[in-house]
Amino acid sequence: MGEKMKIETIMSKDLIIGEINQKVSEIAELMKKYDIGFIPIAQNKHLIGVVTDRDIICSTFSSELDSEAKIERYMTHNVLSIDKDESIENALKKMGQEKVKRLIVSDQEKVVGILSLSDIITSEVDNKEFITELKKIWTIHKNIDEFHTEVDEFYL
Repeated sequence: MGEKMKIETIMSKDLIIGEINQKVSEIAELMKKYDIGFIPIAQNKHLIGVVTDRDIICSTFSSELDSEAKIERYMTHNVLSIDKDESIENALKKMGQEKVKRLIVSDQEKVVGILSLSDIITSEVDNKEFITELKKIWTIHKNIDEFHTEVDEFYL
């Protein structure tokens, strides 16, 4: 492949950033308006967490969601980032190790973008390890103790 492609060549640069004092309903409205499922959360111009549509949905259906609560209650505080000059292959490996679909991209000082699996999938990356890393990211840990489903008959 020659020189490795850098993250900054394919990352999303138009960021929608939420603020720590925003309500869950406001963050959900941003997700709907911009058709996105991931929003970094900032406090005083410092990134302190991220929230996904899945975070909100899972809380909603487990009856734990208070749409008037501050987003901090539902966000993930462990922000995973990578430098914009890293290779896409290194980003993919990190995603596989951490089992995440998105990474915050920085220039060692500030946030400059977001790299998602869809950015990688639609790029020109040609790497044998790609499928292996994708499998790591989407590994499903089956819970065989609590749920048993039997399939009888389904019709179309």
